[in-house]
Formats: sequence, C-alpha cells, structure tokens
Amino acid sequence: MKAEARNFYFGMRLLPEAKRRGMYALYSFMRVCDDLTDGSNSDRQDRRKILQSWREQMHASIDGSLMGHPIWPAFGDTVRRFGIPAKIFDDAIDGQLQDLDGTEYENFQQLYDYCYQVASTVGLAAIHIWGFSDSRALLSAERLGVAMQLTNIIRDIHEDLGRGRCYLPAEDLRRFDLKIDDFSAAETKISVEEFLHFQIDRARDFYEQSEMLPQWIHRDSRPTLRIMIEIYRGILDRLAGNPCRVMRERVKLSTSEKLWIVARNLWKAHAKAH
Repeated sequence: MKAEARNFYFGMRLLPEAKRRGMYALYSFMRVCDDLTDGSNSDRQDRRKILQSWREQMHASIDGSLMGHPIWPAFGDTVRRFGIPAKIFDDAIDGQLQDLDGTEYENFQQLYDYCYQVASTVGLAAIHIWGFSDSRALLSAERLGVAMQLTNIIRDIHEDLGRGRCYLPAEDLRRFDLKIDDFSAAETKISVEEFLHFQIDRARDFYEQSEMLPQWIHRDSRPTLRIMIEIYRGILDRLAGNPCRVMRERVKLSTSEKLWIVARNLWKAHAKAH
C-alpha cells in the first residue's frame, strides 16, 4: 500500500492495529485483482480463467481453506473477523472481468455500475472493518466510492487513452459534440474544458451525497476516512482549477500537502477527545 496507493496509505496509519491490518489485507486483495486483469503476459481468455480461479480461491479462504497466494490467511481472517459479505468481493471481481471485455460505456448508469464494482466495493468492505452505527452508511459508502472513482477517471484520462481505455460515457461526449480523438489533439477545444467541468461537477455531487458518512463510522476510524476524502477532494479541486491539465500530466497533491491534511485531522480528533 505504501508503494502503490499512497493516497490511502496516509490515512491507514491512524487506524487501530487490528483495523489497520484488515485494511492492508483488503488492499492486497484488490491490488492483486487489478494486477491479474492488467497482466501483459497472457491473452484475455487466459486472464479470465485466472480471475475465475482467483474467485474460487477467495471463497475457499473465507471458508478457512488456504491455497495459492500468500495473502489468503490475512484476507480470510479479515473477512471472518469483521463480517464482510463475500458478495462484495464477487462484485469487485466482476468489475475486473468487465475491464477485460472492454471499456465502452453508452451512458452514465453503465459507468456508475462499473464504478460500484471497482471502487464502491472497496468502501463497503472498508466500513465493515471500521465499524458503522447506521445502515445508511452503506449507501453513503457506495456514493463515496463512485465519487472517488470518477475523480480517478478524470485525473487519468490521458493515461487511460494511452492504454486504449475510455471511461467517458458516449452520451456525454455527444452532448458536447466531442470525439475521443479530441482529448489527444494538439489544440484543445473549448467544449473539452466544458466537458471536463461537467464531469467534475458530477463527482462533486457524489461527494456531497456521502458527506454524512464520517458521522456513522466508529470514532477511531473517522480521521482515516476524513483524510482519504480530503485528499481526493483536493485532487478534484485542483482539476477544477485547470481541467485541461489532465491531457498533459497526472494531477496530484504533494507529499507535504497530504501530511498537512493528516496533521490537521489528527489535531481535530485530539481536540474532540479532550
């Protein structure tokens, strides 16, 4: 997690040890799923078979039978300890299988379903580890996962197009009279910037729909959640300042900015506790 997901790692360090270890196991599962999908040494059909084998191993590990990969002891223990529904992980694997089949989305509902599979599933598993006091946290975590994945999609447009992937709904492109090639053209159309602002506003709306989530999470996990939200919203705010940067570079917060977010939330948590 420290090497591959620093936006999450900063917040994880603040969790109690058992929850922190659970989050590391959760991240490891999701990371390997992603790596199995992106593997370049096998064709699509082989990777599909590998993912289906991964699914079988996942269910076996939850049942207490360990085989195949060294993450299974920690993963199986985490799922059982925190009562995480296995369906969440089946949905996550389905999202990876969808990536294998292609990334064309006619409308936002199709993209939403994909965002749920690859991002909301992480949030839903995480709140079981963190603990929550209100069932409304489930939908709120789903919405937050969509918000974060939309942030990733906007931030990574250039990188994804370079890999032959497009997560931009076709109906949105038509609405702004755009084609995929317009995002790699030397001269940027005004409508490209308008399109990106539209996507940014949509992501902001999902952040707003999930703003009650920290109140429903157990107190010892709230700083971690707030740090993750602030980092991702910080990226989105930076994108809003100059959306067309995404065609040239990967927009991110600096390490010092992330550390300031961590420090501020630590201070808030300490002040509330005293």
